[in-house]
Amino acid sequence: MEEETSGILTRPWERVLATVLGSIFIILAAFTTEAVLALKRDVDSLQNVLVTKQELANLAACLGPADPVLAGLEGSCTSCHTADTFAEAHGYTMDAHVLVTRMSDLWGANIDPADVPKVEAALTFMKCGHCHTIDRLKQLAILSPQDRWQTIARMRDEPGATITQEDAQRIRESYTEFWTWQNP
Repeated sequence: MEEETSGILTRPWERVLATVLGSIFIILAAFTTEAVLALKRDVDSLQNVLVTKQELANLAACLGPADPVLAGLEGSCTSCHTADTFAEAHGYTMDAHVLVTRMSDLWGANIDPADVPKVEAALTFMKCGHCHTIDRLKQLAILSPQDRWQTIARMRDEPGATITQEDAQRIRESYTEFWTWQNP
């Protein structure tokens, strides 16, 4: 006759199985704890290698063109004009598209139709340069596209701003053209 058990492991193989499973659980718990602690140490050490936004802005200033306006106008307009000439002759209020179209119609103009958006963006950047330094414009390059657009839109809406909605859109699209290291 079999003895009644009260839930306690009475058979030897049950005790061995419980011991093996308990040992496996303890080993897995120890490995998991060690992995979590190693991950915490790695995350804590990241504080020493992460860069700040200011450091990224400094990097953007080095990686981007020295002057996005001149980079955008290089070859298309610089054979006849300098950056000072653009500001003096055209000011900051003329629409870039109208200006580029007018210049393209002149005899001897060197504006390749494929370069027109880039030239228009460069001329629009000149409007930004009326209030902001080139370094400030370069700092926008490190922002996310959404944050950059919010900043551009905020500047467009400032009292006395000379950029239109179309200008703002042109500036937004030109960042990936001028700073080619950045993902669109």
